[in-house]
Amino acid sequence: MESRFIIIANSKCPIYQAGDELNLNGRSLALMGKPACLTLMDDLIQAVETITNPKNFLSGQIPDELFNCSGPFTGCVGTIRIRLCANKAYPKANLKKIEDEITAAAGKLSNLSIFKTLGEDEIRDIVTHFRIKAHPKGEIILKKGEPGIKLFIILSGEVEVVGDYDVVIATLGKGDIFGEMSLLSGNPVNSTIRVSQNSKIMCMNGNHFRMMLNRFPSIQMYFARLLVDRLAKSNIERIHHLSKGMTGSFSEISPPELFQALNMAQKTGILILYLSDGRAMISFRNGDVVWAEYNDRTGIDAFFEIVKQVRGNFKFDPALPKEQAEAPVLGDFMYLLMEGLNRLDEESIRASKR
Repeated sequence: MESRFIIIANSKCPIYQAGDELNLNGRSLALMGKPACLTLMDDLIQAVETITNPKNFLSGQIPDELFNCSGPFTGCVGTIRIRLCANKAYPKANLKKIEDEITAAAGKLSNLSIFKTLGEDEIRDIVTHFRIKAHPKGEIILKKGEPGIKLFIILSGEVEVVGDYDVVIATLGKGDIFGEMSLLSGNPVNSTIRVSQNSKIMCMNGNHFRMMLNRFPSIQMYFARLLVDRLAKSNIERIHHLSKGMTGSFSEISPPELFQALNMAQKTGILILYLSDGRAMISFRNGDVVWAEYNDRTGIDAFFEIVKQVRGNFKFDPALPKEQAEAPVLGDFMYLLMEGLNRLDEESIRASKR
């Protein structure tokens, strides 16, 4: 299928300008002689796959699609706004095949715990944003340090989570999810994912993942619980050291990961942070946050500011003053953390549009 796109707005994009036209034919992209952007290529393919939902063709409605590229989520400072302005209708002979494929994929998703609370139509809508791919044994799907731009769900086979010195940290199988940590936190991928058995894996673009979270609160809660579990498992050894008053750096563990681990381990004490523009402090009681201060901010506002920090050192003191030992908690921990990450994400988007 051939599709034509036009760029209607540009904000600091180093390659493309408003008015540029892009033609996509299958997976071949005509770029008017300009360099290829792999992120843009993936965005355009995802847009076409969304727009070619058989429901749209069967109803005779093929709407124009307006969207932003996902550059800011990959570290690119620029962003462009794109319109799908022409799309040749998919041959009707292929509609039955596509419909059958979507039905089969939706059936696989409905058996996974993450989608148990959703109806059949909702799952069918979600599945149009996924792509299924076969991965041979030994293939590296994600590499530590790379930007996280996709969510993955294993349909069959196995992958292994590989840490430093090629140490296998964990094995993931059918129904397991990976790639969500970097999408939720905005941090680079923290472990390499390698296929240990021939596998079929579904993947979703990061933009569509965020839209799915906003649309379905039950899925948002699922990932919140998953995030807690993953962080607790990966950081449990660090927390054993922290409980003894050890120090560390954000180059080893990010603030959200550190806070999650302390919460999951139900630690009590004061986390002292030495940041570039001053000293900060967060007090935990049985894993809950009861106090936070940073420069001239205190309480919830201070906590949200600390979540944004990317450089600094920290020390955990297992002692807690009496007044804080009896103080009320600042709020539900998962709400505080997710709201802090949402604010960080919104600030990044605003900065990319300036």
